[in-house]
Amino acid sequence: MNDRIELSREMGVISATMIGVGAMIGAGIFVLTGIAAGEAGPALVIVFLLNGVVTAFTAMTYAELSSAIPEAGGGYLWVKHSLPGINGFISGWMSWFAHAVAGSLYALGFGAYFGLLLQTYNIPLFGLTGDNLVKFLAVAVALVFIYINYMGASETGTMANIIGLIKIAILGIFIVSGLYAMYNRPEFFSNFHPFLPNGFGGVFMAMGLTFIAFEGYEVIAQTAEEVREPKKNLPRAIFLSMLIVIPIYLLVAFVSIGAMQTDIPTWQFLGQYQELGLVEAARQFMPFGTFLLLLGGLMSTMSALNATTFSSTRVSFAMGRDHNLPGIFKKVHPVRRTPHMALFITGALIIVMALGLPIEDVASASAIMFLLLFLQVNLAVIVIRKKFGSELEYGYKMPFFPLIPILGIVTQLFLALYMFNYSPTGWYSIIIWTAIGFVVYFGYSVNKEKVEKGKIARQVSPGNYRVVVALSNLKNVKPLITIGAALAKAQASEIVALYIIGVPQQTFLETGGQFIQNSEPIFKKALSTGDEFGVPVIKKTVVSHEISEAILDVSRSGKSNILLLGGTEKMFRGKIKQSVPQIVMRNADCNVGIFFPKHFKEVRSILVPLGLGEHEFRVAMAQQLAEFFNARMTLLTVVGDDATVPQAQEMLDKATQIVKVAVNCQVVVSDSIEDTIVKQSKDHDLIILGPSTEWLLHDVLFGSLPDRIIKNSDCSVLILKQPEQRAESWIELLYDKIRRV
Repeated sequence: MNDRIELSREMGVISATMIGVGAMIGAGIFVLTGIAAGEAGPALVIVFLLNGVVTAFTAMTYAELSSAIPEAGGGYLWVKHSLPGINGFISGWMSWFAHAVAGSLYALGFGAYFGLLLQTYNIPLFGLTGDNLVKFLAVAVALVFIYINYMGASETGTMANIIGLIKIAILGIFIVSGLYAMYNRPEFFSNFHPFLPNGFGGVFMAMGLTFIAFEGYEVIAQTAEEVREPKKNLPRAIFLSMLIVIPIYLLVAFVSIGAMQTDIPTWQFLGQYQELGLVEAARQFMPFGTFLLLLGGLMSTMSALNATTFSSTRVSFAMGRDHNLPGIFKKVHPVRRTPHMALFITGALIIVMALGLPIEDVASASAIMFLLLFLQVNLAVIVIRKKFGSELEYGYKMPFFPLIPILGIVTQLFLALYMFNYSPTGWYSIIIWTAIGFVVYFGYSVNKEKVEKGKIARQVSPGNYRVVVALSNLKNVKPLITIGAALAKAQASEIVALYIIGVPQQTFLETGGQFIQNSEPIFKKALSTGDEFGVPVIKKTVVSHEISEAILDVSRSGKSNILLLGGTEKMFRGKIKQSVPQIVMRNADCNVGIFFPKHFKEVRSILVPLGLGEHEFRVAMAQQLAEFFNARMTLLTVVGDDATVPQAQEMLDKATQIVKVAVNCQVVVSDSIEDTIVKQSKDHDLIILGPSTEWLLHDVLFGSLPDRIIKNSDCSVLILKQPEQRAESWIELLYDKIRRV
């Protein structure tokens, strides 16, 4: 059965085109025209023309790939599948940053436009002026749209089209008014002299800055699963949107330079006003110019901020769902059903960048990141055509392949590198962000991917279920094999009795064979205990310099579903130099149990303390043990006040739904979880706990809750941990890597 969900294909080529047009004619043209004019001079017209050419290279790439692979996801999806490993991760990481920083740019643009509106009508706001007012308004509007996205609201297609048409209409009035002013002043051509006041260096910097105003066509690819006849209509929509937008940009640049009369060169005038340059130009020659441009700018910046907040959140949410980012990113609010944690983290990123950098550096950082992102997409199209071209059905194939994507790669890399001359700060922020990405990838994503593959392997091959019991001394053999037998019998499985012969680094591994006799009494007792319960026991002996690494090797080989090890009360005392069970539990790629036998003879009563929200794994394992020992089972939740009792009771009721044996549920109101469990231990033979959820530093300084329960309880304790719990604690993972190095 195919459970894959597809989106309804209800969108035609015109609707898809308008999505691209609305995304391109956004805040970029309103906010960046003045800044770019200050760098390029009258050659601003050439800037938009050349950017149109550079954009066309990648637009053809998007047209080809969206026609061949018409699935929601766009560039991130293509890079991930064609350039696996870290390339796919970095593509998503860059896309998240690029859209978030674009949101910072639009928030600052809103702050500048709204600040001018307040100034125009002499409306004070907490006494703030200048840059402080802009930053305040930027943070305020960012918080508003974070809240709007949290509530699950967004622009409908109709509303987005209306806003797009209003923006086009305002720019249309701007263009017509400017052309009329130029017609009535034939000497306007003097505004275009000198044409290249800052040389081609200024042109290249302005191209890099304004590149973000051309990237909106990528949104069309994101609608791939909603468009009718996508193989034909997606390429058409991409090219139509560019044919509409580029002439508008060229005319805006032309009249911005040519229609004004100023005491200084018009390009310098525009540059002085930076993000407000277009407003100041409209003030001179456009009817109601200030009001209309402010209206257009405010609508554009708000619409663009909403879109980038949505898209950047969606990228980080997707990366969390794909296990490339910690699980907090894939959390969905139980009521709003929005990815609230991804949204709040993304919102924090938008606000930090808006507060921390001037608007020109924010614009540079966003533009550079988009340039690098599109560079990867151009590389992906080459790989996909050569590797999978014969398997794909194309609705459009670009001409002059692979020259077109190569030109895209070269021009985008050149512009991205050249932007260092304009904004070293923008580049430094990208380098820092990318470095953080490498830390996250190697510290979390790689390990999490292994864990998920292991989970899949365990799910698809239940017949190969295997319980591995690591034995180290004769005293713990019977308790460990007994627990192992209970788990193995539930799966009609076997036990692998693992004995590691440890030898120091100075000794050759072959020498370990001399100590094989040490394992004979251990294996003898393991086999007899297995026979007692009717569970086959297989012997396995390994010689290793590192006992913990030898046990972990078994988990990595896919030959185990659960590892059982014995523990003692002393095992948690050494925190920096960790014990073998600690190292195995923290790093194993399978389920791990550490058993602390105390007065262990028979199991008649099992206590399973549960925290709010987590229960399935330990409850399932407890049920298997209860069935094997014919023991009674108690689920216990400790809460801090009476108000939480109903929530705890509801959670316990859900937990009992997966249990097939009789179970007793208790909710206890207490200030101390530890004291409650220790007190209950007098009436039970076995307590099943999860691992510590405290911060690592807290455990080092004060000891963890499981440590204290193990020490003070009157019965045996079994700690169970799933590998995904390890991978989610990526700070601890990083600590482990440093410790092991």
